[in-house]
Amino acid sequence: MTSNRFGFLGAVAVAGLAISFTLSACGPQTGVEIADAGDAPPGAASTAAAEQTVSATATPTSEPPLLSAAPPAAPATEAPAPVEPVAPAEPAQPALQSFTFPDGHISFSYPAGWTVRTQRGPGRDGPPWQPLEAIVSDWTGNDLLAVSSGADGVGCAAGPTNRTVLDKAAVPLMPATDGTTPWFGFAVENSGGADWYSMSVRNSSNFDEGEVSSGCGLLVMANGGAFAHVIFNEPPQPAFSSREAAKAWMGTEQYAQLKALLMSVRYS
Repeated sequence: MTSNRFGFLGAVAVAGLAISFTLSACGPQTGVEIADAGDAPPGAASTAAAEQTVSATATPTSEPPLLSAAPPAAPATEAPAPVEPVAPAEPAQPALQSFTFPDGHISFSYPAGWTVRTQRGPGRDGPPWQPLEAIVSDWTGNDLLAVSSGADGVGCAAGPTNRTVLDKAAVPLMPATDGTTPWFGFAVENSGGADWYSMSVRNSSNFDEGEVSSGCGLLVMANGGAFAHVIFNEPPQPAFSSREAAKAWMGTEQYAQLKALLMSVRYS
């Protein structure tokens, strides 16, 4: 009996040392008290030792974590519609007014702010049989252009000249009685060593270049003769100091406005 008891107590003591080493290895545990195996009854010591062993070494069990579900697929998105290129805004066109001769045949457009007055013939006070002339002035009152309608018995005098055409274009709304289409043109003619400039609507043959006869601006229409030309201050002085100056003027707004007016002349 004695030997058996000694063996059991020895085993318990060894177990107690094992528990102590186990807890020491785990580090101090707050709130856990370790009882001395020699102060407790044999049964209590073994029970306490077992409980301490379970308490110190058991790992709380839990269900294995669920695998994370794959993130939901992003909803399919439609490709953005192609962006249509935006055409650049066209520059605002200047406002225009319209003038029509009293007989209703010849008309033209001119910039808003300019004025038109009518008078008879080149002498400005000629007899009724002379053509009615429309004088176009800019907003400062400067006379720039003349258009006449209904001339009777008017012709042109011609002489030798050398002509250079700086700009020209057809005026399709002003058909002459012979079926030809008049042209707008800006030209310089050299006669007697001097340059003389014209900007007008004429028969296309009057814009031939080189050694030619001096130009004539008369257009034969169903209601009589017609003229349409820019008023240059010549003679006695040419309108420009040089041909380079004339070409530079072609890049101005005034030139563009006068050309547009002559291109708008029409006969109905």
